[in-house]
Amino acid sequence: MMLLASAPMTVGKSLSYYTGIFSTAVTASVNPTATMAALSVLGAIENAADYSPDSAFFTTIADALNGIPVISTAADLPIANPYAAVFLTLVAAIMIVLHSFAESKIVSQATIDKIDKFTGWIGVTALSIMPMLTTEAIEKTHRASKHASAAALSMAASSSSSSAAPWYVWVIGIITLIIASVVYFCCYSCVDNIGTICAAIPVKGLNIIEQIIKAIIHAGMILLQLTFPALSFIISIILAILGILLFRVLARITFYYKEVYIRPVLHLLFRKNKPIAKIHKKLPRKIRKKFPEATLAVPVFIIKGIKKIPSRSVMWYIDDGKAHLIIKKTGRKLREIDTAELKEQFPAACLVTYKRFHELHTPDKKLDLVIGKSYTEYIGLIAKEIGFPYKEAEKNTDTADESLTALSGNP
Repeated sequence: MMLLASAPMTVGKSLSYYTGIFSTAVTASVNPTATMAALSVLGAIENAADYSPDSAFFTTIADALNGIPVISTAADLPIANPYAAVFLTLVAAIMIVLHSFAESKIVSQATIDKIDKFTGWIGVTALSIMPMLTTEAIEKTHRASKHASAAALSMAASSSSSSAAPWYVWVIGIITLIIASVVYFCCYSCVDNIGTICAAIPVKGLNIIEQIIKAIIHAGMILLQLTFPALSFIISIILAILGILLFRVLARITFYYKEVYIRPVLHLLFRKNKPIAKIHKKLPRKIRKKFPEATLAVPVFIIKGIKKIPSRSVMWYIDDGKAHLIIKKTGRKLREIDTAELKEQFPAACLVTYKRFHELHTPDKKLDLVIGKSYTEYIGLIAKEIGFPYKEAEKNTDTADESLTALSGNP
C-alpha cells in the first residue's frame, strides 16, 4: 500500500513540477501512446520494490528518478506497473507500424488516431491534478526505507495531513493544465497533419521516414526531460510556439489533401453505397447562417487565380437557388467571388473531370480551382450554375481510383 510522507508542495516545488507537466504535454503531442508507454515503464521502475524487491539495479534507477517530480508522481498512476508497461509498449509499436504506411495511416487518421489523441491528454491531465489532491509530495515507503526505520516511516505516515492542497497549487496547476491542453492539441494536430500529408504524397517510404524522425524527436525529448529538465522546458516552449504558428497553415493544407485525395478513398472503403451529404459537415457556421436555404455546399480549393488567398485555401460553393462562391477568413466578413466577374476575367476556363479530382482551370493555369471526386454527382450542375463549360479529360493517366497508394495529382 502507498504511504505518504510529509513533504508539502511549496511554490517553488509547484513551479518545478508544472514546468515538467508542460514539457510532458509537448512530448506527448509528438507521440501520445509512446509517451504513456514511457511513463508506464518509468513508473514501474519507480515501483520496483513492489514487484522486484531484491533487484538492486531497478532500486538504484528508482532512486535516481526520485529527483524528477513528474516521473516520481508517474509512479502513482494506475499504469505504473510492468503489465501495463508491456501492453502500452506493444500498442505504441503497433501504432508506429500503422503510421509507417500510407494506406494504414489514411484509415487510422479517421479512426484510432482520435483515441490516441485523447489518451495522451488524459495522461497529462491525470499528472496535472494529482498534486491538487494532497498537500504532500507523493513518495513511496520503499524509496525511503533505505534512510529511515520502519517505525519512523509508520509515524510519518500516520501523522501526515490529508487536507486540500494550498491555493497556489490549485492556481498554478489549473493554469498549467489549460495552457498545456491548448499546446497539446495544437502540437498534436500539427504532427498528425504532417503524417496525413505524407500519406497523401505519392513518395514510397515517406511515412516511414516521417516516423523515424518523429521517434528520434520523441526519444530526445524524453531523455532531455530526464537529464536536463530546464533545457527540456525551454525546447518545449520553442516547439509549442512553432506548433501554434503552424497550426492553421497545416490545417489548411491537410483539409485540402483529405478532401481531394483521402475522403474519396475512405468513402469507397467504408461508405460505398451511401450518398455524400449535400451540406458538408465542416461548412462554417457563419456561412450556414447567411445561407439557411442552401441545398448544396461543396468545398472548392484555390490553387491559383484568387487574389490575396493562400494556395489550397477553401472556398465554398453554395447553392440556394443561386450559385455563390464564398470565402471565410477568421475575423473578417464573408467574401463572395462574383461568378460573372470570374468568367469575364478567365473566359478560357473550363471545368474538367480527371480520375482523381475535378479542376476548373485555364490552359495557362492562371486560374486553378479543385473539387474532390466525392462530388462527381453534382459536378455538371456546379459547372452550369457558375457558368463554365464542363468536359471530361480526353486522356487520363491518373490511377487514384484504382490504387490506394496513388493519392495525388498536379495540384
